[in-house]
Amino acid sequence: MFIKNKNRTMKKSIIKSSVVLMLIALGIYSCQSQNGNKGGKEQANETAAKQNAGIKTGEVDLSQKQFDAMGIQLGNVEQRNLSDIVKTNGFIILPPQLKADVSTFMGGVVKSVNVIAGDQVKKGQVLAMLESPDYIQLQEDYLKAKSNLSFLEKDYARQKEMLSANATSQKMYQQTTDNYNSTKATVLSLQNKLKLLGISINDLENGQMVSAIPVLSPLNGYVQKVNINVGKFVDPALQMFEIINNSELLIDLQVYQQDIGKVKPGQKVYFSLPDQNSAQSEATVFAIDRGFDNATKAITVHAKVLRNGRTDLFPGIYVQAYIEVGNKRANAVPSDAIYKDGETENVFLLSQIKIEGGSKNYIFLPVEVKAGVSDEGYTAVSFLDSIPPNAKLVTKGTYYIVSEKNKGESIEQD
Repeated sequence: MFIKNKNRTMKKSIIKSSVVLMLIALGIYSCQSQNGNKGGKEQANETAAKQNAGIKTGEVDLSQKQFDAMGIQLGNVEQRNLSDIVKTNGFIILPPQLKADVSTFMGGVVKSVNVIAGDQVKKGQVLAMLESPDYIQLQEDYLKAKSNLSFLEKDYARQKEMLSANATSQKMYQQTTDNYNSTKATVLSLQNKLKLLGISINDLENGQMVSAIPVLSPLNGYVQKVNINVGKFVDPALQMFEIINNSELLIDLQVYQQDIGKVKPGQKVYFSLPDQNSAQSEATVFAIDRGFDNATKAITVHAKVLRNGRTDLFPGIYVQAYIEVGNKRANAVPSDAIYKDGETENVFLLSQIKIEGGSKNYIFLPVEVKAGVSDEGYTAVSFLDSIPPNAKLVTKGTYYIVSEKNKGESIEQD
């Protein structure tokens, strides 16, 4: 009997708890619904108020206090003389005179390597030493030919003298002359070969024969590549070193067919690296290719770089550039007045000024434009839709109005 009463008491307690929980849940849901309805009503009221005030969707409403705090300035579209440009891109290159592949005229085994990549070198500096029995044989051939030439020179002089005295035949004289001239040519050829290998003729004739030859730098500059090591056999086809001199740089720019007629030698080029748009450098057009590249659908324009102390320009770097091809008069606005909204470019026009209770409210309307060339802080623009002749637009403080616009749009989405 006691157990039955206990079970009944527990059941009653559980029922009471469930009822309480249900009442609490209903209360919370009711509050949330009321708050949501209240927020929706406030948003709807705000939108209706804007519409009643004549403010269109997308327009931005600023009070006089906001207008002054943001430093907003207004102005008109101006007619200005702006530099006409051709936008292009390309690569920094070296003039062929300032780049050298170093090889040997006669194969040999690397005895020593005196430089590494990045080393600064001077013209005539020894980069490596090569050794080979062929070098010794060449010197020996020269000495033999030189000795033989000395004998033939005396024989030639004697035969010439005897011919004048009719003491020898014409055939003997001709044969002596041919031997002399042939050996003389051989000596000259061997001399040139020895000079190309860097072997001193004077030292050789004084008995100083060498088994190793130097590989010399052909110009002042820096070692870009080293493709050899000690003990490696190199032949004339192998590039042993690459030497570059960055003291003078060029740019090869790709200009498309519709713009090539505007480009001429002597025009200024302004270029920058893709990640350094603010750090512009200058170049001058000096040559234009006379052939059309079917692969790129463009013509190459060559420009000489004016370094002006810059040390971060190297061959092979991609650049973005524009070529000044003249001046033209165009509708222009301050460059800071233009802002991007996705894929479009826009400016803010002053739509209206409302005066209520002695205070002003400024209403701004975003208008899409097509931006053109920029020069000295101004950018040429064309309006997709016509605007009033004396329309006022925001010339300073555009960034703050964009922030207010974005803020209003996010509230409407919520």
